[in-house]
Amino acid sequence: MTAHRSMTPFPNVAGFMYHDVTEDPDSSGFLRAGARSYKLSRRAFGLHLEGIAEAPVAPSLVTAVDFSSPGRYLVLTFDDGGKSALAASESLARRGWKAHFFIATSLIGQPTFLTATEIRELAACGHIVGSHSHTHPDIFRDLPPERMLQEWRVSRDMIAQILSAPCVTASVPGGDISRLVLRSAADAGFAYLFTSDPWLAPQRVAGCWVLGRFAPKVGTSPARVRQLANFRGWASARLARRLKDAARSGLPLLYRAYVWAAHREPDEAP
Repeated sequence: MTAHRSMTPFPNVAGFMYHDVTEDPDSSGFLRAGARSYKLSRRAFGLHLEGIAEAPVAPSLVTAVDFSSPGRYLVLTFDDGGKSALAASESLARRGWKAHFFIATSLIGQPTFLTATEIRELAACGHIVGSHSHTHPDIFRDLPPERMLQEWRVSRDMIAQILSAPCVTASVPGGDISRLVLRSAADAGFAYLFTSDPWLAPQRVAGCWVLGRFAPKVGTSPARVRQLANFRGWASARLARRLKDAARSGLPLLYRAYVWAAHREPDEAP
């Protein structure tokens, strides 16, 4: 399809970052407390899709974006690789939409995560399957450069082996980025990297296109999703993210303690 034209010299890409779509939060993805706010019911997800359907452009794949000219694009992504990805895929199929599913590869085959066969099923439906790192480090930017590269390369190679096709897309786990994080993905050979920062204008880092996303949560209203899908409200979303980033930078020890508590699995000792 032809993208809606924008007034900027480069494309605007409205990215949405979902996680799990399930009636039972304990059946898909991470079971940690911090993950529950990203687990939408099927009804809530359906209402979000209705709002997205009112956008000036239909969701497309990042590989269809023309980064050399103005235009507006909308992309849907799903992080972690939880079991509910198949249900999300079914909902998208009813609308003829394709999306991106990012897999934390060390979790493949675990009870609440996709198997290799299910990952191939997603790809067979026309979705793009990419890397969400190998072990999903909670604060990726804290890793030394060689560990970042290892996380990307191991995950990239596992997905390529499962699909018998190159893995060229990735998303940053945990949401914390730095210039080094972006460069590490480029050095690992990814052509496209999705962040958790809600910006519309893609950035180019060492040959890799870096794209922003907004992360709908349990309390995100369909009206808010509709607004963002219509390319409105991104400045306020970006401001809210910057304020959070400033708090994280100003109170690093407190932030690390919060991340540890929020990301602790139920069977881990406090």
